[in-house]
Amino acid sequence: MKIRNLPVYLLVFSLNVCQTNQTNAPEHFNSKQSKFSFTLQYEMDLPTKVLKVGPNLEISIGKFALQSFNHLASQIFNVSSYTARKENDPLEPGTIILRKVQVNRSIVFEEGTTRFHHATFASIVEFLFIKESGETYRILGESDPIQTHTIPFSANDKDSEEKIASTIQSAIAIGLKKIIQPREDWKWNGRQMMFQQRNGN
Repeated sequence: MKIRNLPVYLLVFSLNVCQTNQTNAPEHFNSKQSKFSFTLQYEMDLPTKVLKVGPNLEISIGKFALQSFNHLASQIFNVSSYTARKENDPLEPGTIILRKVQVNRSIVFEEGTTRFHHATFASIVEFLFIKESGETYRILGESDPIQTHTIPFSANDKDSEEKIASTIQSAIAIGLKKIIQPREDWKWNGRQMMFQQRNGN
């Protein structure tokens, strides 16, 4: 009986393996899954967003966000246009809007001293996604924290700006990936709620 059913078991096993390979393929994220053309927009004030790191130094986090948004979205979707969103523009179906970018940083000192130990950067971005059906979704993307053991923006610091740009790119990639995932797979957590509360939305 077992020998008779062996071909059936092999067929079922082969189908399962094929399905798993298709789902887990590395190109799954980068193969422009959607056949629709998407319009990319960003809020008018986004290019001016900066992270103030001292009396005379500002990091243009808005500029980093716009560069990553255009570059990454073009790899994933067919992009028809990329423009700033005017205040009275309607929410058109098939549009992805980059609304906000925020960089959180923390500095840790050695316990009981004022000696610097490490600093951490993490970024979070907010998108508005208008599906072809007209449904609107607010999507958040947040990066994993990146740690540095050089005092940020000090005379010896050469990589803080690069690490900030990296966290913004990561946050945008995570947010865009949610657009091609089923909504039930989106992960919401306390940090996203904190971002919502801080921005008064």
